[in-house]
Amino acid sequence: MRSIGSARSAALYVLSASLPLYPRPETGEVARNGRERVISRSGRAETLLRESFRKYSLDSRDRRLATELVYGVIRNLITLDYSLSFYIKDPGKTPPDVLDILRLAAYQILYLDKIPPRAAVDEAVEQAKSLSDPVRGRPTGGFVNAVLRSMLREPEKVKFPGPDKPLDYLSLRLSYPKWLARRWTERFGIDGAKALMEAVNERPPLVIRANLPLVDRDSLAELFKKNGLETEPGKYAPDALIVRSHRPVPELPGYGEGLFSVQDEAAQIVSLLVAPKPGELILDACSAPGGKSAHLSSLSRGGARIVSMDISLDKLALLKENSLRLKTADIFPVAADAAGEMPFSQAEKNSPSPLKGEVEILEPSPSKGGGEAEGRVGAGGGFDRILLDAPCTALGIIRRRPEIKYARDSADIARMAGLQLLMLENVSGLLKPGGILVYSVCSMEPEEGEGVVESFLSRHAEFSLEDPRPLLPEPVDRPRGETHGLVMNNFIRTFPHMHGTDGFFMARMICR
Repeated sequence: MRSIGSARSAALYVLSASLPLYPRPETGEVARNGRERVISRSGRAETLLRESFRKYSLDSRDRRLATELVYGVIRNLITLDYSLSFYIKDPGKTPPDVLDILRLAAYQILYLDKIPPRAAVDEAVEQAKSLSDPVRGRPTGGFVNAVLRSMLREPEKVKFPGPDKPLDYLSLRLSYPKWLARRWTERFGIDGAKALMEAVNERPPLVIRANLPLVDRDSLAELFKKNGLETEPGKYAPDALIVRSHRPVPELPGYGEGLFSVQDEAAQIVSLLVAPKPGELILDACSAPGGKSAHLSSLSRGGARIVSMDISLDKLALLKENSLRLKTADIFPVAADAAGEMPFSQAEKNSPSPLKGEVEILEPSPSKGGGEAEGRVGAGGGFDRILLDAPCTALGIIRRRPEIKYARDSADIARMAGLQLLMLENVSGLLKPGGILVYSVCSMEPEEGEGVVESFLSRHAEFSLEDPRPLLPEPVDRPRGETHGLVMNNFIRTFPHMHGTDGFFMARMICR
């Protein structure tokens, strides 16, 4: 029982600091005040899990189980709470810490088959015994035991809405806020929305990128094979490998030597659109934690100069750390806000030199990489290429960060689109004539994708959209000459249920 108990304790530690309050069962909507408790909108569960591993001294087996429990509960939160509401007389009055224990046990009972249900109940009761219950005025252990035993004894009590109420069904059965279920149903139809939600609820694969020129994909796959690990090549990105392993990433062969970086295929396609060349000056405008900057360095074989800009000093520190591991000596971190003042001069309309003088940045040590000493990089002629991987609602990466679907509401989409357009306007002035501007977001929402780019292009006749297909490799599962299935109207969109990748939007523009 040690593995279950230790993993449950770690999982409870994470959930108690991260989950929203009880959703209203009749709608599946998360209460507004619940959003204040949601993990800080960008991967907080992952951070808390790492803390819990140290706090509870978990071995690799316990770490896998704790991770499964945490992400399983978060992915299925609305469904779990709805199901529990049939066994709790007044679920809104259940204390959050007790509810978290019930959620953990309910997930094990309803979704996992390797842990006996009675063992899950016993563990939950033991955890609950340490809690007092001032609301009910009776031992919490007895309450938890009664709820879970009833769930085991009478599973038929849970009734989900039928086909006549598709939005309620999708929201409650697949665990999505009703506003998001409605939105995706309007875009994709009921069957399409259901397929998308189911794909997003799946555990995502581990995808890595071979770090050229240190190693190519085939050699990296061979290294993994020698270490007993199965891999398969990605479908859309030439350096992508899909790894079938439960090992922690730092324990994979070649990690310490910088032979690979963890990066979904959709994210890898973004850098292919930038298509950097040796000798060019490139701006990665919202770069941290540095995955795309590192890929740009790899694609240029270290011959470009990449200014990696971000507003967050903490994230830039992580970028420098990653640069050291990946041995990228051509990445220059700079702290600045793409939506505000930047340490570059705006381009003048008809000037051949959009940037004046030199740019103050942190210049890396050639032997170590990653930016350690103060220095300068000349930028007298403007940037040759600019990548704006803009902050967004991140609704395209819910399968990796399931807490996102509870931390957003419909108003966030319009708010982020406004910020994205502001950033695009701001950085576009730093591009030299003939330069390339790539815009991307890890969102599937058209307001953040096509809407932003079309609005920008309507104001800037000097920019035009380019066909990205010549820059894409032929997918391995499609005949040569057939459409890639990614490109529509010269925009690239990827979807979890169509391509097996994260949900991204990308556009490549040229400044005439």
